[in-house]
Amino acid sequence: MELSPRTTVAVAVVLVVATVSGGLLALDFEAANYETTASATASSGGTNLDSLPPVTDGTLVVDAPEAVRDDLTAALVESFAERGVTLEPTDIRDEDAEGPVVVVVVDEWDSRWNPVAPSGSVAWRAAFDAGGHERHVDAALSGGPLVFESTDGPDLAGSVEASVESAGTGVVSRPAYRDHLVGVAADATAEQVVGQFPER
Repeated sequence: MELSPRTTVAVAVVLVVATVSGGLLALDFEAANYETTASATASSGGTNLDSLPPVTDGTLVVDAPEAVRDDLTAALVESFAERGVTLEPTDIRDEDAEGPVVVVVVDEWDSRWNPVAPSGSVAWRAAFDAGGHERHVDAALSGGPLVFESTDGPDLAGSVEASVESAGTGVVSRPAYRDHLVGVAADATAEQVVGQFPER
């Protein structure tokens, strides 16, 4: 059976639209400009900081929505590495760590994607302790006081509360926009946390 020219054109248009739509949902494509607003508040405290060894490695724990946790973890590892700190991801945070620890908790991940004007916001907290003390991380995440004991040795602990809003204009796929939000959050976290470490 032969299709009329009009039907052939209609079928072709449907196939093109379906292909483009599928590509924007699955492919990593971006031709957009972003307007991003970020805010962060950081605080820290410590003891015997003159004797604190340089923080060059540690453990990373990420508590985030499952859809972005792996990507955010990888982006955080990369962002900290760019600033001279090697982090090893782990899922366990129920005891003192062997060395420095960074914990990131995402409180809100709101990605409102569409292919030409995506927007989204992320709110998160981060805590760190150069000595790996769980009680300091818990206090930092909850906004409680940091109490240092003589048995802690040289130590530095602190917290970051941050949020970001980012809107794009142009053509961008869903994976590309998610990667954009992930990268912004990871870079802001690493910058704020490493910025509190003593200069080497």
